[in-house]
Amino acid sequence: MRVVIKALILFVLINLVYAWVNPSLGKLSVYNAILPGRTRLPFGEASNPYSVMVNDLDVMFASHTISKPKLPGEYRVIVIGDSSVWGESISVENMISEQWNGLNAGCGDTKLKFYNLGYPNPSVIKDLLILDKAMEYDPDMVVWFVTGNTLIPRRFNPLLAANRERAIKILNEHGVTPSDEDQVALDEPPFFARTLVGQRSELARMIKLQVLGLPWKVTGQNDGVSDQIGLLSPDVEANSIYRGWGPKVDIKKKIMFDALRAGHEIAKTIPVLVVNEPIYIATGKNSDIRYNYIYPRWAYDEYRKALALESQKAGWNYLDLWDAVPAEDFADTGLHPSTEGERILIGKIDPTLRAIACP
Repeated sequence: MRVVIKALILFVLINLVYAWVNPSLGKLSVYNAILPGRTRLPFGEASNPYSVMVNDLDVMFASHTISKPKLPGEYRVIVIGDSSVWGESISVENMISEQWNGLNAGCGDTKLKFYNLGYPNPSVIKDLLILDKAMEYDPDMVVWFVTGNTLIPRRFNPLLAANRERAIKILNEHGVTPSDEDQVALDEPPFFARTLVGQRSELARMIKLQVLGLPWKVTGQNDGVSDQIGLLSPDVEANSIYRGWGPKVDIKKKIMFDALRAGHEIAKTIPVLVVNEPIYIATGKNSDIRYNYIYPRWAYDEYRKALALESQKAGWNYLDLWDAVPAEDFADTGLHPSTEGERILIGKIDPTLRAIACP
């Protein structure tokens, strides 16, 4: 009984000390040291043996190839955005950053090197977190993909909750007002959540991430994602509702332009190219009412108009590529361009990007 009591006391003490110290384990990684770095941030379903979802930014970046020292003559381009940038329907070798790197583009003796820092779950605040962290790795340019769901808050984002202190610091420094959904993620967590017991799930996923480095090296598969081609219906439903709003709602007031401005402030003198990413455009039944199952025409048209006007007023580098990818070059749900769709997108962006990178 004495042994049991002592063990319980020790267990409680260890948990209390761990919560009080709140140690950062993000710098401990086998990637970019023993094993090669990953070319996209870790993300995936629990049922997928190749993937793991980790929400700690330090851990995520330590596993990514961007953590390697910058090479002489390297012009480092970071690409941020949602699941379409991450490549949720594309194998790792065909995602947009790797196709770009395959072009071996450069400016004289300078080599353009692209890093995929996209992450699923559309959220402009999530993008700010990733951009802020990426600035530690000496980028030379930012390509920032956005869309309506990115700039108009929709749901609770676990990345904000896991990196709460960084998120609050960014929002306060740059005067960004979080949405109600984001505010829930930023609320003070209970003390129990900071203990070893409360952190057990995140710690287990951190360990799994390190273990997955070996199959990543052997097979080149770091997430088990294969290329998909969607057979999408050209028909959409006959309603004009967006997020529960009707056509009388002023979409301009819902867009988080202050977060876009904050991103440019975080980048400081580094050029930022904002790209309104392409969407699947239905051509069948009710396509006069909706572009697709996400966007009714009135809402998306107002969003595009407002973003173009704001970009012009602010003097941002901006490309509107909303209709750049044909319907047949979208995969799965119509949210994500296929491999060919990404190739088309690169062709549309590359001249503007090179004009900025190679003046």
